[in-house]
Amino acid sequence: MDPQEYYSQTTARSEAWMDSATEPGFAPLGLLMEAARPYLSLGGRALDIGCQGGHQLALLADAFDELVGIDIASYESMWACFPDLRFLVHDIDREPLPFPNGYFRTVIATNIFEHVFDVFGLSREVARVLEPGGTVLISVPNVCCWRSIAALVRGRVPRTGALEYPFTEDQGWDGQHLHYFTHDELSWLLRQVAIEPIETLMVGRLPALKRLAPRYLCGSADIIGRKSLA
Repeated sequence: MDPQEYYSQTTARSEAWMDSATEPGFAPLGLLMEAARPYLSLGGRALDIGCQGGHQLALLADAFDELVGIDIASYESMWACFPDLRFLVHDIDREPLPFPNGYFRTVIATNIFEHVFDVFGLSREVARVLEPGGTVLISVPNVCCWRSIAALVRGRVPRTGALEYPFTEDQGWDGQHLHYFTHDELSWLLRQVAIEPIETLMVGRLPALKRLAPRYLCGSADIIGRKSLA
């Protein structure tokens, strides 16, 4: 099956929130975006890679001059709810990002690195389209979380993208995830392309407790990085 066809099965990927997608103010990752905002370089242009319905990008509408979202699948009916935003269907595993070098001040990629074939290529492309001193927000499931460790002890594959047991064909193997990450590995990947992690976000319940040991207590690795000025 062609990857674009596979990921275009948007009902299976988004069934948990499809019924609420057109409600005003709806945003599946609203808490993450709220936590990230103080660390992002605002103004100019922002890009959301793997934007799905565009809901989280819309939360930043007051903070940037131009907002662009891309996804491998079309969410045309949802994108129509945000006429001031620009959306493109684009397969980042097939072609480079369709933007010039240094075009964006901020790049967002939440729950996307675990889905692409070439994480090294994507990280290089993120750095390429980011202006010097610009910021990124990268969020990936954290396979080092205690729940994942407990799953391995029980002889099960960690659930980083799927909750059901066993996995189902409709949801894909572990929610269509291809790669696993930890906080340390994600930070290393960013540093390879001259993006220095500057903040690890603690989202959800008990943030103070999570900060004591984020690699084990956080279900996701939510990292803000800044591109080198050099």
